[in-house]
Amino acid sequence: HMAEKMGNKGKIYAFDVHDHKIATINANASRLGIDIITAECGDSTKFDSRFEGTADRVLVDAPCSGLGVIRRKPDIKYSRKEEDIRQLSDTGYAILDNASRYVKPEGILVYSTCTIEKGENDDVTDRFLREHPEFVKVPLDICDRDNDGSITLYPDTDGCDGFYICKMQRVRI
Repeated sequence: HMAEKMGNKGKIYAFDVHDHKIATINANASRLGIDIITAECGDSTKFDSRFEGTADRVLVDAPCSGLGVIRRKPDIKYSRKEEDIRQLSDTGYAILDNASRYVKPEGILVYSTCTIEKGENDDVTDRFLREHPEFVKVPLDICDRDNDGSITLYPDTDGCDGFYICKMQRVRI
């Protein structure tokens, strides 16, 4: 979607720890005639010096409990425990912390999940912003709702799966 929005111009690097997801990214890009994506298997909690301070935009699509998509995957409620939420929150924070190192000055960092669980969302980004004063929230322009730079979407009020999105900008080094 991002590559299409970019008119297939520029460069996108995509990382995931699962080979099958890299294969899916590559297959979809090929199907759509997109050639600006380089997808690699990799652990996003680990720093990669190739990308330090190089990105205009970074999207962290963090691993999460998936509780926002429970209407399509009802078995999720039977397979998630409170400890899972803590572990996923820690992983999400580690990825966000690491990914922030790739953002250029004035660049944008977006943290997103498909859950409505506060511990995986606001708690993660609030902690990040406390520990990274070089970033500030900036309003999202993706919906008509007023927001401070983060929003939680709910199936019953927004007509979509449950999601969390937080947009931040690096305002200083």
